[in-house]
Amino acid sequence: MATHNRITLAPTTLPSTPPLEFITAAAAAGYQGLGFRLHKSPAYPDWVDWLGDAALKRQVKAALADAGQEMVESLSYYLLPELDLDEMKPSLEYAAELGATYALVIGRDDDWSRQRDHFADFCDVAATYGLVAAIEAPVGTLSPMPAAFRVIEETGRQNAVVCIDPTAFMRAGDTPEVLAGRDQRLMPYTQINDGKRDDRTRIRPGDGDAEVDKLLDALPSGLPLSLEWPAPKGSSDSAADWAKFALDGTRRFLDEYYAARSVTR
Repeated sequence: MATHNRITLAPTTLPSTPPLEFITAAAAAGYQGLGFRLHKSPAYPDWVDWLGDAALKRQVKAALADAGQEMVESLSYYLLPELDLDEMKPSLEYAAELGATYALVIGRDDDWSRQRDHFADFCDVAATYGLVAAIEAPVGTLSPMPAAFRVIEETGRQNAVVCIDPTAFMRAGDTPEVLAGRDQRLMPYTQINDGKRDDRTRIRPGDGDAEVDKLLDALPSGLPLSLEWPAPKGSSDSAADWAKFALDGTRRFLDEYYAARSVTR
């Protein structure tokens, strides 16, 4: 099977899987990297904060190296009206220790000026750990897509990019044309997922309404993809089984995508 894009495992694909099992599942399935949820999120109230376990943190670092898995991103950092950067620093520091590149940011503040200033402050803190602030867009109060680009432009921070969520992109009413003329350096990687307009369930890329193929056409060629496709509610699949199922399905979509484009050229 051809490999056209590097595919990494997003923590949202296996949201309840403990970190060591998560690494094992990613490696066994054949992912080329992964992300961890290292910070609390209101979308995942049952997430267990394991960063207070020093022994586990050492085991995770060693397991990543043994499995040959690169740590790509740390989730998620919310731009709330009351932003506590000191509370975020331990997870950012550990993400950097694991070799992460990105810290995923989500807007949740209706006051534009305050959100912009908080984003600038977050970027500055992330930079001290060598991390890039990646805005998950178009999500929350950094939606539609022009808002995410605008906050980067207004803050002038060099360690700021966007990471597009295709299903959110569709639901926000954005179209690939909004990316035309944008600096491609601001789009170094993207999520890959799909869904229906009237259903919150995520499905195989290419099987929903997000028109992932057209979005990929508008993005830099061959960019890395962070796969965000959790098992449906009530699934009995193990973490390893679902990780492989999701990766295989996504690779089939990419094979179809690239085959169609080779025919039309």
